[in-house]
Order: sequence, then structure tokens, then C-alpha cells
Amino acid sequence: MKFIHITDFHLVAPGTPLWGLNPHDRVDRCLSDIERWHGDADFCVISGDLSDKGDPAAYRWLSERLDRFALKTFVIPGNHDDREALCAAFPAIARDANGFVQYVHATPVGRFLFLDTLKGPVSEGEYCAARREWLAGQLAAAAREPAWIFMHHPPFDIAIPYMDRIKLEEPEEFAGILASHSDIRHIFFGHVHRAAFIHWRGIPCTCLPGTNHQVPLARESVGTPYSHEPPMYGVVLIEDDKTIVHFEACLDREPADMGEGQ
Repeated sequence: MKFIHITDFHLVAPGTPLWGLNPHDRVDRCLSDIERWHGDADFCVISGDLSDKGDPAAYRWLSERLDRFALKTFVIPGNHDDREALCAAFPAIARDANGFVQYVHATPVGRFLFLDTLKGPVSEGEYCAARREWLAGQLAAAAREPAWIFMHHPPFDIAIPYMDRIKLEEPEEFAGILASHSDIRHIFFGHVHRAAFIHWRGIPCTCLPGTNHQVPLARESVGTPYSHEPPMYGVVLIEDDKTIVHFEACLDREPADMGEGQ
């Protein structure tokens, strides 16, 4: 199986720049690159912060753009999103019994679970008792099937103090739910705006840069909260005995110099 992971679009009203960049142009170019080079993927996942301020116009633009995108795409909210505005633009999106944007995609390689960690108009994430109950039920239903989890906020520190202050709240309660399942294969998340691999409680985890701006690993290296670094999307390959995650720097790929002496 092959799928694509993208995150943190931070779309604003069309025609409006964000941190000196055009987020709509960058998303459009990213999606076009996926179609050209990885159009054989089974599906695509966008792991939150589709918008920067929950602007309905941003969601409408994305909904229309994804209507022209070749891959089936799953979306979940992040802390910059507005749940109701998101669902208004994507009326077919699944919600659990409590109205959270949580759902499951069953495949031959296992179940893909999409989680809602949006707390509200704050940066930190929340996975409340009602959401944990839903997840516990889904993992129980999966029995011994492999489970793959997508969420916006990481449930652990990532050694970036600014981001560690706004991770998922109550991580131990979340970890307790996962411990009930024998085969959590991978957690994919966003929020951090960097490419990173983490091995947490025996579970491999990866995150990605956003498509617009990034979070510098050392803020002093740029002197600002955000940085301009290459955006990437993940190309994930699942085989019988391994999971491969490639990071595609889609807007910064240039031919190498093949001049004399090479």
C-alpha cells in the first residue's frame, strides 16, 4: 500500500499572504507534484491546520481544489481550524456520536484511525474522555488488526520548548488507550512544522514540515518564531515486514549540476 501524508496548510482568504508567502500557491503546487509523481497512491491524508484562522473562504478554496485532486483525501482538524466551518465546507466528512471529526478507514493492511485533537481557540491539543471512549471502542473492534493513527498534536515532548508547551494535554490517558491494542503500527502527526522521527512507548511516529512556513529547531538561528525552510510531504509505503516513509521536498527539487568533472 502507498499513501501520502501532508500537513499544516495554514490557508487564509485567497489572495492574502501569510508570513511573506502565498499558502494557496504552495498547496496547489504540492498537490500537483503529488499527482505527477505519486498519482498511484491509494489515498492522501492532511493532518490538520488546513486553515490559519478558521476562515470559511479558505476551506471553500481547499474543498474545490481537492475536488480536482486525483487522490481520495482524508482531513482532520488542527488547533488553527474551526470544526464547524471545516465540516460546512466538507459536508461528507465523518463525525463521531459527539460531533468530533473522527472516523476509520478499513484497508487490507489494517485500520487507519483519524483523530480530532482540536480543543478550541487555543494552541494546545485535547483528547477528552468522550474521544478516548470512541478510540477505545475502535481499537477493540480492530482486535488484532494493525492500526495506523493520524492526529494533529503529538502526545509527547519533541525537544522544541515552544511546541512542547502546546502538545496534546493528558498524554498519559491517551497512552493508556493505545496500550490496550497489541499492534499500533505508526502515529502520523502535524503541528510541529518539522520533519522528525520519534519512537514513543514502542510506537514509531513521524511528523512533517508544513507547506507554508516552518518552526525553526533553534529559534535563535533565525530570530523569529517561524522560518522559511523547504516544505515536504510524506510518501508512505507499507509492506509485509516494514513501513517506509520518504520525505519529498516538493518545491525545492532541482537537477544536480552535471558539468565537467562529474
